[in-house]
Amino acid sequence: MLTSSLVSRVIIMTSSIHRGLSSSMSIPPRRRRALLYMPGDDLRKITKAASLDVDLAVLDCEDAVAVSRKGDARTTIKMALETLDFGGTERGVRVNSVSSGLIEDDITSILGGSTLPDVLMVPKVDTPEEAVYISELVSKSGLASPVPLIFQTESALGLVNLREIILALQRSTALRAEAVVFGADDYVSDIRGSRDDIMAVVYARQKVVTLARAYGLQPIDRVYIEYKDTEGLRAESEQGFGFGFTGKQCIHPGQIQIVQQAFSPSPSQMEHARALIAAFSENQAAGKGAFSFRGKMIDRPTLLQAQNLVDMFGET
Repeated sequence: MLTSSLVSRVIIMTSSIHRGLSSSMSIPPRRRRALLYMPGDDLRKITKAASLDVDLAVLDCEDAVAVSRKGDARTTIKMALETLDFGGTERGVRVNSVSSGLIEDDITSILGGSTLPDVLMVPKVDTPEEAVYISELVSKSGLASPVPLIFQTESALGLVNLREIILALQRSTALRAEAVVFGADDYVSDIRGSRDDIMAVVYARQKVVTLARAYGLQPIDRVYIEYKDTEGLRAESEQGFGFGFTGKQCIHPGQIQIVQQAFSPSPSQMEHARALIAAFSENQAAGKGAFSFRGKMIDRPTLLQAQNLVDMFGET
């Protein structure tokens, strides 16, 4: 009789073969449901972020910091990494973009510190050539292991080139690409669209999810800028989870709990997934393919959806 564990292994093997990916390119197990930005030049806010139990705190050198304060941000971020206890929160640092002309100083400073961030984040990656340049900058740091990387696609050009950017990053020996973030506000500005029209970003969101999943990366959804609108945030977060995103960017501590809850299955969803997997195992042993489960016809694609939940959230 097939056990649910054996079924799980068969599913994972089949999925990897289908995608043509090595195991090193599979989606990392670390959860990044809420990604919270903190200005890198504000030690008070960074200190608060360390106590918020957010999945990923990003200490920002880019949009959250004035041009005149970039040097102060680098110094403050290095000090925070060296002195603050973030508990179970992943520590990220977002540097400035290639086009800004500031990225080399950012990377040299941050990767030259005594305590490295858990993940490096690079915004506005528009071309595979920029991806290669970022890899070259990181390689100059002389680190023994590849640096985990999250990058952002924020323009029409970046979206068009997204597949080639991912492939360029996955060829890098200095970086380990783990996630792609959709920067909706810059994207909407670039296409001359309206942020208030959700249809303006539907195509882009779906393409980010599709390409990220195809190449084993975590797709992370856009910021919800109306930070006091908790119901709107919940609705868009649940929609993003349904789209296939693994998490969402946050700009205010009050958004964390709602987002992390929305990007986690409920206990009833987990029970349903485990029961479905067990039922699939029993029906396979009986020589059945498709079968009825709780009023629905089940086949392999439905099983894979259940297995995805268990693989990612099985410990909760």
